[in-house]
Amino acid sequence: MYKPNYGYFFILLSLALGVTACSLSDINTYNNGKTATAKVKQESTGYYPDKRTDKAKNVVSADPKPLQDEDFTISYRSHKIDKNTDIKELIHKWGYSEGYDSFNRGYISGNGTYRRWNLSYPNYEDPEIDFVVLSKIELEGEDLVDGESYLVAVSLENPKFKTKRGLKIGDTLGKVLQLYGQPSVITNGSLLYSKNGLHLNIHWDNITEKVDNIFIEYNMEKSIKQQRSADYVDEDAQPDPDLEPYTIQREQSFTTTLNGWGEVKFISTLKDEDTNDLIQAKFFLEANSGKDAENKVQYEFPEFYGNNGRMIDRIKAVSFKDLNQDGRTDIVVIADYITGVNAHGIETHPVAGIYFQKKDNTYTTLPELDKNINQTGHNRTLQNVIQYVSNQRINVQ
Repeated sequence: MYKPNYGYFFILLSLALGVTACSLSDINTYNNGKTATAKVKQESTGYYPDKRTDKAKNVVSADPKPLQDEDFTISYRSHKIDKNTDIKELIHKWGYSEGYDSFNRGYISGNGTYRRWNLSYPNYEDPEIDFVVLSKIELEGEDLVDGESYLVAVSLENPKFKTKRGLKIGDTLGKVLQLYGQPSVITNGSLLYSKNGLHLNIHWDNITEKVDNIFIEYNMEKSIKQQRSADYVDEDAQPDPDLEPYTIQREQSFTTTLNGWGEVKFISTLKDEDTNDLIQAKFFLEANSGKDAENKVQYEFPEFYGNNGRMIDRIKAVSFKDLNQDGRTDIVVIADYITGVNAHGIETHPVAGIYFQKKDNTYTTLPELDKNINQTGHNRTLQNVIQYVSNQRINVQ
């Protein structure tokens, strides 16, 4: 995380403090008089409009039982799902489901060693549940196959499935607080409950104030560390002089294989704060090896839609996937940009942009599509973006 330019910071501060002061009292009601000891990271406020404050006070008077590991389990098709769930056993029982191949085998991200992917049921077009899996890539004859695999997380996509305490999509924010009490982390669109490395992330729609996604993380930290260890993360690498104005975001830079480019390094960067410019995202391809290695930067991607006058806080996620079924590899990027500050720090929102690969193997953007993705709120996760785009007719020459 970087420290913003102070002038810019105080401008944001003066704008934000006015709108956050009144709403802090609502969330403090929730803390039930224990604000001094509450370990809550209140990154954004305004959860309860004024007319709902009394209702919120009544709701949070409940005293739910402390979280147990069992609270992070769910049941699907009479099968208990937890951090030790055997993915290959699920596949043996239920198969890969319809759409597995057409959705690029559920691909989310990957490199030459691991791939992160979704196992979706009952199908990929309209899933009830998504299992996020990390698999080690192995060679079987001449084919690359999934070797050792484990469950990273589960996303509940349908209201007929409930958490252990009975929460489902469509429930109110009040019910979340009544069932689970004080969260570990509060953001503008979610409440996070954590215990022993397990995380329950409950997202809601800010307009309807209803839960719209329940995401349970079982082995997320392990998967990030494992995948990152095989990614383009070389702390001792010499900096490329062409990238001097930028800071490489190593967690979102990957070795990958792209049509027409072969094996390359996809480099995510942010403009260095010392340039005194808005911190914005920029992406490059570097040669991974061979005769072009000395030229290092092989390609500079077009302007990222998320920049557009915004100050980018971080690159959040990257996925390489054929989104329009033309046989070429497209790239989805999600970043967080700064919307303001409050008494507890910087406020951010996600913004997504897509690079479509053209017939000549270079990349282009479709600003109108990017605009629609972000205006309709399909920008929170890679899956949100991919599902939205898969329903569009996109032809890139």
